[in-house]
Amino acid sequence: MTAREWNLTYRFGEPVWDEPPTALLARLLARHAPPPAEVLDVGCGLGTTSRWLAERGYQVTGCDYAARAIELARARTPETLAVRFATADVMREPPPLGRFPVVLERGVLHAVPRMADRRRLVAALARACLPGGLWVHVGASAVTVEAERCVARGPSRMAEETFLALAEPHFTVLEIDYAPFGSRWATWQARHAVLRGRSAPDSSSAYPAL
Repeated sequence: MTAREWNLTYRFGEPVWDEPPTALLARLLARHAPPPAEVLDVGCGLGTTSRWLAERGYQVTGCDYAARAIELARARTPETLAVRFATADVMREPPPLGRFPVVLERGVLHAVPRMADRRRLVAALARACLPGGLWVHVGASAVTVEAERCVARGPSRMAEETFLALAEPHFTVLEIDYAPFGSRWATWQARHAVLRGRSAPDSSSAYPAL
């Protein structure tokens, strides 16, 4: 959706997808990027994940291209938490907020149904990472490539094969695991991945070793 459509969603809709992260994300972050790491929370929406990170000692910048979401996120965030929010589109080049050692993308890639737009988003996430920085991804998973086409509504699910093909030119996979996306509404399985940025795009066709 466009920024205008997301603004309308946050103004009049019910964001049932806005759930706190589950324990698996906490374990992966503690293993690969313990606090007080600096994290860019891409597509932060109402700031739920940004606040969750800050409560665990991270230095957090939450961004979204929907100004209404950022307005609500600021209103819901105590001044005592080390979070700053910005209305920004990470697809712009150069990265509008600079580059970060950790870029967290939770539930953004699976909101992009077209493969060409997914490639553009992954390239933008790579630009937002410092050299050798981490991309931490949480998104809807499908068991097979064929199963990607069997979901009539909800997020665009991706098989691991599809995800690796998107990530491989820019990142090396460090770890992948699976758990439900949330605890209340979104009980479908989500891929939780930690990837390290490559120094330069890789033109080879081989997938990185897991």
